[in-house]
Amino acid sequence: MDSNSIVSEKKGSITSVQISDVAAEDVHVPHMGLTSSVNMIVGLIIGSGIFASPGPVTVAVGSVGASLIVWVIGGVLSMIGALCYAELGTMISKSGGEYQYLKSSYGLCVGLTFAWANLLLTNPLGTASIATVFAQYIIKMAYFNIPDYVGPQYATKLVAIACIWLVVIFNSVARKAGAYVANVFTFAKLLALAMIIIIGFIWLGKGDMKVNFTDSFDGSATNVLKYGTAMYMALFSYNGWNNLNYGISEVKNPARNLPLAIIISCTLVTVVYVLTNIAYFATLPVSTVTTSKTVAVELGKVSMGSAGGYFFALMVVFSTFGAVNGNVWAASRLVMAAANDDGVFMPAFFGKLTQKTQSPIRSLVLVGVIATIWCIPGDFTYIANMYSFTGWLFYGLTVLGLIIMRFKKKTKDLERPFKIWLPLAILFLIIDCYLIVAPLIDAGPDGVIQYIICIIIGLLAIPIWFVRIRKPSIGRLLLGWIPGYTEPHILVNKEAEVMEYEPKQPEEK
Repeated sequence: MDSNSIVSEKKGSITSVQISDVAAEDVHVPHMGLTSSVNMIVGLIIGSGIFASPGPVTVAVGSVGASLIVWVIGGVLSMIGALCYAELGTMISKSGGEYQYLKSSYGLCVGLTFAWANLLLTNPLGTASIATVFAQYIIKMAYFNIPDYVGPQYATKLVAIACIWLVVIFNSVARKAGAYVANVFTFAKLLALAMIIIIGFIWLGKGDMKVNFTDSFDGSATNVLKYGTAMYMALFSYNGWNNLNYGISEVKNPARNLPLAIIISCTLVTVVYVLTNIAYFATLPVSTVTTSKTVAVELGKVSMGSAGGYFFALMVVFSTFGAVNGNVWAASRLVMAAANDDGVFMPAFFGKLTQKTQSPIRSLVLVGVIATIWCIPGDFTYIANMYSFTGWLFYGLTVLGLIIMRFKKKTKDLERPFKIWLPLAILFLIIDCYLIVAPLIDAGPDGVIQYIICIIIGLLAIPIWFVRIRKPSIGRLLLGWIPGYTEPHILVNKEAEVMEYEPKQPEEK
């Protein structure tokens, strides 16, 4: 994914949500055809997860064959989800993505809960997980000549945190730095994947690891809950399939081009991911794939010697640094939007640009602090599971909202330039429910705590919504003593609308 990673300068990214509810939206001239749309979706999805997820996926399902099937299912599920979002995006044209869809389906409270979870969970968890991959490959490069070196976990965390703050400083100093980094480092990940796939084909021909593909389903997990956990790790790499919705107004003939672009791009990404996994298994023993945290380095060492291993480590470092940069860039804009557009959760203090550099330093620092906190609890698998759980919880709510709006009196007659076949949306929702419940049960009493933490943090949005929006008098009583306390912009705007349209009473003579 590059939820985890990529930011579109045009309209936003998976996390660059603008949570305004203005009457008039910016007018964009449609300029993206089918090819441009495909390129954008592919670029937004393909990210650093494919360099870290293959091992955890294989560990969960227990065999090569089952692992490859999980990657295929992940691609198909992402395609169905993207098609659901295509219907929502062509029906609801306001900016804000899931915020607008959830608000239209369930009301303002659920929309704001998504915005809150995105600020505190989804984006920083994605940033922390990618920074952890960056750290694993950096440490591998530092101790390259020590076989099977596994450093202390605190070292990985410190390097990951250093990566985050380097990106924060970089974006604070130069306003356009984020865009430059994204352009340069996107090339690194594409080059690395292309070379891995080519090496895979060569080694398939040599047949050195053909044992991995003989009886490839032997040892497959019989516990169905394990497949939910495996799907989390695979779907982590597919995140980003909903990003085109943030620039949907720029797509020519979206009723035709959007579904076609989704089908083509998701198919391409799925093929790339499956071929990459095949390359890993064609080059390395299964035990190496499942135990190594730097599988691309191992592939490079086996196929091209130490120089090859070092080259792939460098490419992944570039790729992950670019991904962290994209997330931090997007999250800082999300914080600014939350501060300036609705003011429910975020004080106006964080919505200001620094005059000298025209960079959102305050929001960048806040983003860095939150992402740093999420680097502390666990390893890559731990953080990525929390990220996937939070993301797929809201994906499911959004698609359920699509189904509700098909029958809701106020929305059933809305124009839908593109409509997904309803049974596909229902299938997506059923699988999504499995993906939410299965890992919770499979985690056991100890592992389930990480998911409970996500739920509690997300639900904190409801009491904040209640005292800030539903009962603002209580909010003033509880929070009014805080210096700089202001009413939420949403509340002020609604009161202004009421005053504007309220009929004037005739003056008494």
